Amino acid sequence: MHQRLPSVMFMAISCIAFSLIISTITAAQETQIKYARKSISYVAAVLPIGTGGKLRHEQENYLLKVIQSEIEMPRFDYNPLPDNLLSEFKREISSRNVRSLDAVVEAMNEILVPEIMRIVDYEKEMRALNLVSEADRHSFVVEKAKETGITAEDLEAIMNSAYIYVPVISRVNVQDDKKNNTATCSIEGGILWFSVKAKEVGASVELLVKKEAEGSGFAKLDGKFSYEGRRLNGSQYAFATAAKTFARNLKVATQEIPEFQLTNPLSNTGSGWVEFPLGKNEGLGIDDKYIIAEFYEEEDGSLRQEELGMVRVSRVADNRTERKDSRARTVIGGSFERGMLALEHPRLPIDLSFRFAVLPLSVEANTNHPNLKFEEDAKGNIYAGQLWFNYNLARSTNLSQFFVSLYGEAGAGTLDEGTAFEEDLPAGFYWGAGLGLVKKFYVNRLHLGLEALGSYANYSFGGTNNSDEDWEWKLATIGLTLNGNLEIALGYDVNLGGGVSYRLFAPSSDWTYSLSDEEQDLSQWEDIPELDFGGLGFQVYFTWSLPSLSYDPLAAARGAIGH
Repeated sequence: MHQRLPSVMFMAISCIAFSLIISTITAAQETQIKYARKSISYVAAVLPIGTGGKLRHEQENYLLKVIQSEIEMPRFDYNPLPDNLLSEFKREISSRNVRSLDAVVEAMNEILVPEIMRIVDYEKEMRALNLVSEADRHSFVVEKAKETGITAEDLEAIMNSAYIYVPVISRVNVQDDKKNNTATCSIEGGILWFSVKAKEVGASVELLVKKEAEGSGFAKLDGKFSYEGRRLNGSQYAFATAAKTFARNLKVATQEIPEFQLTNPLSNTGSGWVEFPLGKNEGLGIDDKYIIAEFYEEEDGSLRQEELGMVRVSRVADNRTERKDSRARTVIGGSFERGMLALEHPRLPIDLSFRFAVLPLSVEANTNHPNLKFEEDAKGNIYAGQLWFNYNLARSTNLSQFFVSLYGEAGAGTLDEGTAFEEDLPAGFYWGAGLGLVKKFYVNRLHLGLEALGSYANYSFGGTNNSDEDWEWKLATIGLTLNGNLEIALGYDVNLGGGVSYRLFAPSSDWTYSLSDEEQDLSQWEDIPELDFGGLGFQVYFTWSLPSLSYDPLAAARGAIGH
C-alpha cells in the first residue's frame, strides 16, 4: 500500500504538470512567466568544421575554455556528454567534410540524437517497470550503463537534461604579417541548442535554435603580453582576444533564446523602482536591463504581450540560500504594478557612441619663422567625428553606470590670421584619442554623465609653395578632457545626448616642419608659434547598447601598443 500510493501520486502529478506545460507553451507563445532552472548537457569539445579543422590542440582547448566560461551561466545546471558518444560523432563529422552549421545539425540528428534518445527513453522504461525507489532506479541505471559502456553518472545526467548545446567553429584565420609587424585573427562559428522533449509515446531531441557569431583580434607581431595569467606573443594574443570576443557574443545570443531568458513577475513596486525574485543564484548583475511587460488574452485564447517600459538593476540580492528580491530602477515607463512581468534584455557590457564635436584651437602670435607667420593671436575650431567605446564596470565594481571609455576622433580645423609662404593657411587635419573614466547618474529617461579622460591631440596642415615643394607643419601633444553631458533614453538601447567639453592642454611649440619630405631643423628659431588645444567645446551624440561586436576595442588598442 505504501508503494502504491506514491506511484499513484507521482502519475497524477506528472499528468497535471504535463498539462500545465503544454497549456503554458501554447498560451504564452514561448514566453516564460517565471524562470525555472534548466539542466543542460553539453559536448565537452569544440566541433571544428571547414577551415576550423585546422585548429591546433591548444587552440581548441582554449576556445572550449572561454566558451564554457561564458555559456555556463549560473541559471543552468550542467552535465557533459560522455566521451565515447562524442568521439564517434567527431569522426563522422571529419569523414563527411562538414562545412556548415546546417550540415552539423543533419549529422547530429543521424548520429548523436538516436543515442541520446535511447538513453532518455530509459526514463520511460523505468516508469513502465514501476521503479519508484531510489535503490531500484540506481540498479536499473547501473545495468544499462554496463550495456551501453557509459558510466551510470553520465546516464543519469543525460536522462535529467532538458537541453544540449554543441559549440561549432567553422572558420579560423590567423595571419602573421612580418612586413607590417601585425598579427590578426578572425573566428567564425556558432552554437547549436537541442531540446530534449519527453512525450507520452517516448522522447525526442529537436533542434531548438542555431546561433552564429564571430570574433576578431589584432596585435603587434613582436608584442609581449600578459593576458589571463599567461605570457603571450602577438599571434597568441590576437587569437586569445578573438576567442574571448567570439564566446562573449555567443553568451548574449544564448541569453536571447526565450527558453533561457530570465523572467519573473514583479513582487513589489514603488516610485521609480521595482523588485523581483531574481538574484545571484541566477547570475543577475548590476545594470542588467529588464523589459516590463503585461499580457492580455486574445479572443482565440492566446496571450498578447505588451511592453510597458524598461528598468535597470540597481541592487542584486543574494538569494542562494533563501528567497530575496533584487531591485531595479525605472528608465522608461512607470506606474508598474505587482504581477507584471520582468523580461531579461541581454546586451554586451559595451556602449558604442557616435559623436560630433566642436573643439577649441588657438595660436599665440610669437613667430619669426619665414614660412609660418601670425600677425596676431589666432583662434579657430576643430570639427571632428568621434567614436566612443564605453565599457561598463558595474559587475566588477558594484557601481551602477560606471565606465572606462576609449575614444578616437578625426576632423578638420581652421586658423585665421595665419600665412605660410605668403598664402593663407589651409584647413588642417586633426586626429586624436583618449582613455578615461565615466560616471552616469540617471532619473528615469534622463542621464547626467561626467567624463574625465587623458587625451592625445595631433594637428597638421600643409601645401605646395611657389617652387612646387611640398611642405607640412605638424604638432602633437597630450592633455586632459573633462565632459559634462545630458542624455535622454529614446529606447531600450539608444540614447541621444549633448554636452560641453573643457580641454586642459598646455600651449606647445613642439612643431615638426618638413619641406620636400625632409624634416627641417627648428632649433635655431626661438619664436615658434604656440598651438593650444585647450578651451571650451561642445558635442552631440547617439549612444547604442550593443547586442554583439566582432572585436574588443580595448584589447585591439592594447594589441596595437604591443604590451
